[in-house]
Amino acid sequence: MTPSPIALIARNRALWLLCAAVFALAACSADPEVVPPETSSAPDTTTPVLLTTTTTTAGTQVDTTAPTTTTTMPEEEFPGPTVLAYLEDLRDIAVATGQVALEMRAANNDWDNRSVTGVDFGETEGSLVGVRDRARQLRDAIGLLEPPTQFGLQVEHQTAWEASGEMADAAVEALAGLRSPDTGERRRAALGDFIVSFERFNGAVGRIVDIIGVGAGIDLPTITVATTAATTTTTTTAADTTTTSAAATTATTAATTTDATTTTVAASTTTTLPAAVEHSIVDSGESADPVRVWLTVSVEAGTTKDQLGRLGTRLATEYRLSREYQALVIHFVRFPEGIATLGRWTDAPHGDWDRAAEATKGDYSTHQIVDRTIEKDWSLLPTDDQMDVLRKYNDYRVAYEVENEVSPSDAELIPLAASALGLDEAVIQDAIDAWSTWVA
Repeated sequence: MTPSPIALIARNRALWLLCAAVFALAACSADPEVVPPETSSAPDTTTPVLLTTTTTTAGTQVDTTAPTTTTTMPEEEFPGPTVLAYLEDLRDIAVATGQVALEMRAANNDWDNRSVTGVDFGETEGSLVGVRDRARQLRDAIGLLEPPTQFGLQVEHQTAWEASGEMADAAVEALAGLRSPDTGERRRAALGDFIVSFERFNGAVGRIVDIIGVGAGIDLPTITVATTAATTTTTTTAADTTTTSAAATTATTAATTTDATTTTVAASTTTTLPAAVEHSIVDSGESADPVRVWLTVSVEAGTTKDQLGRLGTRLATEYRLSREYQALVIHFVRFPEGIATLGRWTDAPHGDWDRAAEATKGDYSTHQIVDRTIEKDWSLLPTDDQMDVLRKYNDYRVAYEVENEVSPSDAELIPLAASALGLDEAVIQDAIDAWSTWVA
C-alpha cells in the first residue's frame, strides 16, 4: 500500500533528524566546516564518490587498477518526501502571511474608524510595528526555503518570495505613513500596495499547490473581486439603449434593469487594485449572521461615477480580507448628512443584499457587484459656508423639537433660528435650498 503524504513527511523528517545527529558529531572535530551530505570526506581527493561499491571474492586479490562500480540512486518519485516537506514549510509561512495581512488591514481600518473603535495612536503604532516585524521575518523565512526544481516550482517560489518582500516594504511604508503629518494618504497608499503584493503572493502559493497536486490545506483569505476595469453593460429605463465599455481586463457581465442606472458585474479574479480617490469612512456597521457590512464613504468633490465604482472594488477587496463578509453595501456621499447622495455599490450573492445568507462566509463564487452610483453634477454642490449654516440650523431644529415636542415647518422655524443664531433669514433659506438641489 502506498504511504500517505503525511506518513511520507513524518518518515522524511525522522531521516533528517538522524542526519542532523550525524552532522552534529562531525561538528565536534577540529574542522568546523560541515561536510555536504552527498560528498565523501576521504582525504587526498577532491572528487565526490556517490554510493561506490567494490565486489571481492574470498582469497582473491582486489585489482585496484580496475574502475570502481558506481551506483546512483534513482530520482525520487514526484512528489516525494522532500517535495512534501517543502510544501508543509511553505504552508506554515503562507498561513502566517495571511494572518499578517488580516492584522494589517484591521489596524488600518480601526485607525480610520477610531471615532467608533476607540483606538489611540499608540495602539495603532504598536500594531503596525508588529506587522512590519513579522512581515520581515516571513520574507526571510521564505527566502531560506529551497524550492524543488521540477515543473517550474522555482519560478513560482521566486514570485512568492518577491511578493513577500514587497509586503515587508509596504509594511515599513505604512508605519512611516502613520507617523507622517499628512491626513492618511501615505498610509492608505501603502496599505493598497500591501494588499496587491499579498494577492501576488497568494496566487504564487496557489500555483505551487496546484503543481505539486496534493491538498496542503493552505488557509489563506480568498480575494476574488471584480476586475480592475471591468467590461460593463448598462441598461437605463429612460432610454432604451445598452452601452458597453470594454477594458483590458474582462469580467463576466450581466445587465440589470432598474429605475436607476444599474451595472451588474459578476465576480472574477484580479491581481491589481484601482487607484483610490480621496475618501474617508464616516460610518460603518456589521451584522453577525449573516455577516453583512455597510459603509458610508465620503469622497472628494469632483469624483466621477467610474471612480466611485473603482473605489467600491478596492474597499470590497480590503473588507473581504478583514471581514469575510457575505454581503457588502457602500453608500457614497460628499457630506455625511447625505444618504447615498452619490449612489450605492453592492457586493452580494447574485447581487442581492437580501440573499446574503445563501453564501458561505469567505466564499464569493456567487457574488455579483451591483453598481448604482451616479454621475453627479458637482456644480450644484453647496459651499462650505452654506453647509456650516445648514448644520447650525439642523442642530437648532433638533433642540427646538426636543424642547417643545413639535416639528414646525421651515417657514415657521427660520425666523426663530435666525434670531437665535444671529444669521439672516435669507442666508438660512439659501443654505436649505442649496442642499435640497444637491440631494434631489
